[in-house]
Amino acid sequence: MTVYSHSFAADVATDRYRLTWPVLLADTQRILTAVGQLGIGLCGPDGFGAPVLDSHKGVAVNGDAATGRHGTALLLPPPLKLSRPVPARSGTCHTRREHYDLAVTAVLLRARLLLGEDFAVLSDGRWEVEWNEGPRRGLPGARQLVGDLFGGVPACSPL
Repeated sequence: MTVYSHSFAADVATDRYRLTWPVLLADTQRILTAVGQLGIGLCGPDGFGAPVLDSHKGVAVNGDAATGRHGTALLLPPPLKLSRPVPARSGTCHTRREHYDLAVTAVLLRARLLLGEDFAVLSDGRWEVEWNEGPRRGLPGARQLVGDLFGGVPACSPL
């Protein structure tokens, strides 16, 4: 399978990021629960155990390594409590279009919608195709899932 990736950059030292973090964690839990209800295995960063959702450690989610449906983990950093500017934290998640891609893209989309310019996303997926219909047949896309859970999603790409 080809490489298929999503990247992000987060300005983790801003007040907005710090104040939004608890909401993002709660919303991420709702997303992971909804994705799990679709029968998609979600695990911790190494593809085993439970995903990590921790106010101090951040978010770490991968597919299920036991079934071979994993790639690299989505690792979202927690806010930094610094008074001086720091470079944005960034990461890339190579999902290989595995089923857990839905969780990754939904979390990234929710973060972008909540944090605006403090959270940037770059993706191999197209807004009109993979983010709308999902990268695999039979599964919803992130736009549909986030819209169902939290309300409207913009028609024009916020990415």
